[in-house]
Amino acid sequence: MPDATGGKPPPPAPLPPERVDTEELEPNDERDERSAPPGPRRAALRRRRKRRRRRLLQRTLAVAVIASITGAGAAWWLTRETPARERESTKTVPAAGDDAISSVLLFGSAEAGSPASFLTLLSIDQEDGRGAVVYIPAATAAEVPGRGLQGVGAALGSGGAPLLQVAAGNLLGVEIDAHLQLTADDAEVLLASVGPLEVDVPGEVRVAAGRDGARLLFPSGEQRLSASMLRELLFTVGLDGDEVELGARHLAVWDALLDTFHDDPESLGEQVEAASRALARADAPAAEIAALFEALAEIDPARRTLAILPVRQVSAGGSELYAVDQEEIAAFLTETLGGGVTAVDLVTVQILNGNGLPGIGQQAAERLVGEGFRIALTGNAPRLDYRRTRIVTYDDSAEGIETARIARRLLGVGRVQVSAQEQGSVDLTIVIGKDFLRTRRR
Repeated sequence: MPDATGGKPPPPAPLPPERVDTEELEPNDERDERSAPPGPRRAALRRRRKRRRRRLLQRTLAVAVIASITGAGAAWWLTRETPARERESTKTVPAAGDDAISSVLLFGSAEAGSPASFLTLLSIDQEDGRGAVVYIPAATAAEVPGRGLQGVGAALGSGGAPLLQVAAGNLLGVEIDAHLQLTADDAEVLLASVGPLEVDVPGEVRVAAGRDGARLLFPSGEQRLSASMLRELLFTVGLDGDEVELGARHLAVWDALLDTFHDDPESLGEQVEAASRALARADAPAAEIAALFEALAEIDPARRTLAILPVRQVSAGGSELYAVDQEEIAAFLTETLGGGVTAVDLVTVQILNGNGLPGIGQQAAERLVGEGFRIALTGNAPRLDYRRTRIVTYDDSAEGIETARIARRLLGVGRVQVSAQEQGSVDLTIVIGKDFLRTRRR
C-alpha cells in the first residue's frame, strides 16, 4: 500500500538470521553417489551469472610470485627463451559483444564416453587486453560436487561434460563460460582444418614396441607435423612420461598455432568454424568458439600467457594424482588470467543433499562456482526431508551474514541461519531442501 504521501513504503529490512544448533551438520564423508548431470546451461544464464559476479563479493586480489612447476617438460617450457613474450606491447584484445564468451574449457578424451585425458582453459580478458592458455593435468585432485575428491578428469566419465565444467571451475575458483570436448578423431579433424604446424617439441616421445622394446615417436626440436601426427602428440603420454610432460607438448602446439595465425587471425576463426563437425560436443555455437580462437591469435604474444597449472605428484589410494595448493593456484591464476579472477579468499561451502533428489548438489554448485564460492565438501544431510533450504554461516559478523545472503540470492531460495557452534572446515553449510526444486527451471 502507498503511504500517506503517495509514495511507496521502503522495503522491509531483512529479518535477523536465527541461531541454530548445527552439530548434526558437521562435515562428513557421506557422499551422494546417485547424482546425475543436468542439461547444458543456457548462454543467457551464463551471462547473468557473470554480471552478478561483478556486483557481488567484490574482493581484493593478491598478486604473488608464481611457484615453480614440477616436471622436466614443464621446466623446459618455462626456462626456454621466449623473446616474443618479453616485448612490451599495448595491443589489446579486439572488441566483442556483451554476449561473447570469454573462457572455454577444452578437454580431450580418446573416444566419446571415456574419461578426460587432458584439460585446457582458454581465456580472454577483454578489459585488460590479455589472453591465456592454461593446461590442467586430468589427474589433478579436485572436489567434484556429489562425487567427492577425485581426479578432475574423472568427472567426465561419472557425470558428463557439465559436471566436468563445474568441477574445473570449482578447482580453479573461476567461472567458465563454455566447454568443448574433443575426441582424438575430433582433434584430427580440427587440426586438419588449420593445416600442418611447425612445432618445437620439448622432448623425445617414446612408445612401447614389441615385448620389451621401444620406438621413437617424436624427436625433440622443431618439426613440421601433419594433423595425424599432432593428434598423436596431444594424446600420447609416452613411456616414462607423465601428464605434466604431456602439458608441455600441448603448450608447444598452442604456441605454434597462435603464432602461425597471429598475422591473419580471421583466417584461423574461419577455418575453425568451417570444421564445425569437430565442435559438435561443445555447449556453445561453433561461431563463438571460433571467435575465441581468433581473439587469442590476434593478441600480441607479449600479452598472451601459456602455462601449466602448478601441481605436485602424489599417491592416493593406489592412484597417482596431482595435488594443488589453493593459495598458490589463486596467485597463479591472478597473474595468468588477470583482474577478472576471484580466486583469492573464496568462501568455502559444504553442500548437503537434504531432499533426496539425485544430482541436486551439482545443480546447486553450478550456481555458486565462479561467483566467489568454492565447494569444499558435498554429501547427504542427516535426513532427506528438509522442506526449506538452510544456509548456515559460522561467522555472525555483518560480513558473514551478508555472504550467506548472497548465497541465498544465487540459489534463489533458503533461510539464512547462524551456527551456535564454531566450525573450522568451511564458511557455510548449505542443506538443499525441497524448495530448491521449483527454482531449477528459470
